Amino acid sequence: MNKKSITKLAFTLFSLSLVLSACGAGGNTPDSSPKSDNNVQVKAKENVKLTFWDENAGPDRTPYLKELINRFQEKNPTITVEYVGIPNASNKQKYDVAISSDETPDIGGVNAVWISDFAAKGALLPLDSFLDKWNDKNKIDKKLIEYNKSLAPDKKLYQIPTTMYMDVFWYRTDWIKEAGLNPPTTWDSFFADAEKLKDSSKNRYGYSIRGGDGSINQLTTAMFAYSGIGNYFKSDGKSTINDPKNIEFLKKYASLYKNFTPTSDITNAYKEMVGTFDTGTSAMIQHNFGSYNNHLQAIGEGKFAATILPKSDNGKRVIAPTANGYGIFKNTKHPDEAWLLLSFLLSNESQTYWNEKIGQMPTNTDSLQSDYVKKVQHIQEGAQVLADKDTIVLDVPLNLPDYSNILKQILEPNFQKVLAGTMTPENFLNSWASAIEKAKADYDKSMKK
Repeated sequence: MNKKSITKLAFTLFSLSLVLSACGAGGNTPDSSPKSDNNVQVKAKENVKLTFWDENAGPDRTPYLKELINRFQEKNPTITVEYVGIPNASNKQKYDVAISSDETPDIGGVNAVWISDFAAKGALLPLDSFLDKWNDKNKIDKKLIEYNKSLAPDKKLYQIPTTMYMDVFWYRTDWIKEAGLNPPTTWDSFFADAEKLKDSSKNRYGYSIRGGDGSINQLTTAMFAYSGIGNYFKSDGKSTINDPKNIEFLKKYASLYKNFTPTSDITNAYKEMVGTFDTGTSAMIQHNFGSYNNHLQAIGEGKFAATILPKSDNGKRVIAPTANGYGIFKNTKHPDEAWLLLSFLLSNESQTYWNEKIGQMPTNTDSLQSDYVKKVQHIQEGAQVLADKDTIVLDVPLNLPDYSNILKQILEPNFQKVLAGTMTPENFLNSWASAIEKAKADYDKSMKK
């Protein structure tokens, strides 16, 4: 099965598990010896200390992750977990330095986009044998596990996801209603809303573009959603990045900057972009499920909503879901205890708590039946989109070791040039295609050795 097929199966069957599975979960009574939630005894040394790195630390996540760690330590009093929070803006750099100096944590958050890179560097411990022995292994969809394996050069499992999300347009329902406009459920309505919702007298903008850190992942999702192209590469190895429909989108999208968006967008990362929406500066932003609780606290229930990025004119909806989770690092001296913590985070109870607090979709099939999932509009819509026959999951080449570096070192600064008007959309997408095609050719060549 090729990578594209695995990707589609992973998320299509994962969505079906949301709709169809209805299994219950049991608990256990902890004692002073380390145990997993499924009563599998783990041999542990006395007073083991684990170092845990949170790769996306911040006030919206850290308190809840610390609470889960506290719950774990209460169940496993011989294990102490040192929490280390790393801001999103510097997480990859922090890990790269740690890997090069052999100072990695025992366990930590590993974004899906890093799996190939970290695995190629030999930084992560394969989790296949741990998962095989775990009684609850079938609670994490098998096709999702297979997809993560496909991202590693040796096809082993190096990360297991505890949360899943996809991009949406968050929008102010009250502003759109007042203006007599339609919600951004089509690309025509999105661009119309972005222009017509600008109100200089109230210091309001129609939209906010993420031009700083993390911009390319969002741009990729929006661009392919607009064009309706579901393949990152053609069969001959050429990229579809610079397809005319993608160029058409980027021209329209970049023209919004400064005219209908804040000038500060060119350097705005996640925090700043979300801030423009939550403070009433921008009517719409593109982000994922994860900012839901920010908006709920800042704006209030009933004044905002989300819609998955619209279908293309060709009738297809192209999405790029992300499933993030945790990995165990190869240098750990306590792999069994690290797995014990990871399996605890994968459990029904932990996933339900975690995803409700951060507003994202669980990957545990029992947690997918929780009251939280059933009552949240954007997660229900996400499940419907995944099950839709017209939905295509974009085969983003996360398996390319150079992928992350290309995004950070080449594409992010060049996208800022596009917004500033010093680089044309055509040149930007052509250089993107050239860089990613070379990365693919180099990777394919290395796999033949």
